[in-house]
This record gives sequence, structure tokens and C-alpha cells, in this order.
Amino acid sequence: MAKLAFLFPGQGSQQPGMGAELLQDPELADLCLRCSDAANIDLRRLLVEADDDELRLTQNAQPALVFVGVGLSLLLRRRGLEPAAAAGHSVGEYTALCAAGALRPEDAVSLVVQRGIAMAEAAPAGTTSMSAVLGLSPEAVEEALIGVPDVWPANFNSPTQVVIGGTMLGLERAGPRLLEAGAKRVLPLNVSAAFHTPLVESAGSFLRGALEVVPWTLAPVPVVANLTAEPYSDPETIAITLEKQLSSPVRWADGVRKLSELGCEAFLEVGPKRALTGMMRELAPGAFAAAVGTPQAVAEVAVPVH
Repeated sequence: MAKLAFLFPGQGSQQPGMGAELLQDPELADLCLRCSDAANIDLRRLLVEADDDELRLTQNAQPALVFVGVGLSLLLRRRGLEPAAAAGHSVGEYTALCAAGALRPEDAVSLVVQRGIAMAEAAPAGTTSMSAVLGLSPEAVEEALIGVPDVWPANFNSPTQVVIGGTMLGLERAGPRLLEAGAKRVLPLNVSAAFHTPLVESAGSFLRGALEVVPWTLAPVPVVANLTAEPYSDPETIAITLEKQLSSPVRWADGVRKLSELGCEAFLEVGPKRALTGMMRELAPGAFAAAVGTPQAVAEVAVPVH
């Protein structure tokens, strides 16, 4: 079988009911209960009953997405599909680390609940947000934002897609500048704060204590970090890297290139929707890419032999 990478999406990929089918599996239903107890949240309700508005709140979206990714990874492994490497976009990096074996699911869910609370306090809902800039190079986006206050590049997703984050006024001012510079579209994202910008830097300091008490281990599966676009090589560096990741741009395009350098030829997006799969034609031309967001999709996906 082709060398396989698991990719885990971040916020914006959440959708109501995304865990309902997963929780019909007894092992995953039990894991959900353990994660709920560890994080002191009603995870089952978030996965089955919460509506779009409730899931948009970062403290709800993050644990729900992490659990779905971890659960789907378990089902993929039951099928004999093992990753040679992994990466996750933003909060998806926690899912990747958990699926790779660097921390327990209970710790991963607890951590991202704390992460979500910290981010919500740093940037209260409705005060900041993010937009995707399509059809413009990262360099052109950075140039267009010169002189626009309170807005920054936040995700370098592909050669033609950059996500920016900032205050609502900053984003409002940036839109016309980016279109004038040649962007095809500037699309508001379904998120509640300007993640990966200086506006959430205080959240990293808040999160540091929680990150440092987790018993991190070096995962047997390499995990490529958003901050460096390199695999983690020392569990002692995971906490500080994730603290910095919170307010630094996600180097997603560089990270996928690193996965290709590691020999990965097939990529599975493990989570709801297809946000990461849609970029793969540009990031890894010729590679196999598919999204597995449900147990049925896990059962049906056919990874090529070569």
C-alpha cells in the first residue's frame, strides 16, 4: 500500500451531528464518556445535538473535532490502515498528536477545552474573525496588508489560498485592498475568533500550564508541526511548540510538502467535510487524497496499493 498520511482538519469543519454515527460504536461511546469526565463537559451532546451556532463557539468546536478525528482514526486502524505520518490544521494538530500516540484521548480533549476557553477569553466572540483569501499568493497578501491595522496572515494553506485574521474592522478594511491586489474572492469563515494572530497571544500564556502537565511521549508516527513544518523530534518541545502555535501562522503548505518528502503518497483527511482534501491537488499533484468523515466513508475508502 502507498505510504499513508492522516490529515486532521481544524475549526470551520465542524457540523451538527458529526459524531452521531461514531457513537453507535460501543468502544467509541465508552471513550466519549471517559473524555467527557476528564474534560468536565457533555461531549456526547456536542457531537449529537448541538446546532451550528453552538458549535461555532471555539470552546465547543475544538473538543468535538478532536474526538471525531480520534474516533475515525481508530476505525481506520481497525481496517488495517496505518499512517506513516500525520499532521493537523490548527486544533487538528492535537488530534494528530493523539492519533499518533503522543498523548491520551482524555488528555487531548481536556487540553483543547482549555485551549478553547483561553482563546474565547482572549478574543470574545463577535470581536474578531477570519477570512479566506483565494487566488492570491502569500507574498501578495502580505504586501496588500501593509498599512492595514489589526489584521494578519494566519494560515498559509496553499500557493493560492491564505487565511487572514483580525478585528472585524480590520477584516472589513482588508477585503477591498485584497480584491484590488488581485484576489478572486475574500470569504468570511465560520469561526469565532482570529486564531493564529497576535490577538490571541495571551491565550498561549494561559494554556502553558495545562500543556506542561500532560505526560507527552514521542509518538511512533511522525507528526509535522504547524509552527515549523517539521516533525516533532523531542517530546520536551511539544508544549512550547503548541503554545506558540496558538498565535503564529499555520504553515500548512510547507507541512504537506514535508509529508511528501517523508515519502507519503496517499492522504486521508480524517474528519468532517473536505477543507484539506480540496487543497491537495495544488499541494501534492498526483497524490491520492480522500476525505473520511463518517464510519461509512472509513469502510468504503480504497487507498491505492502504489
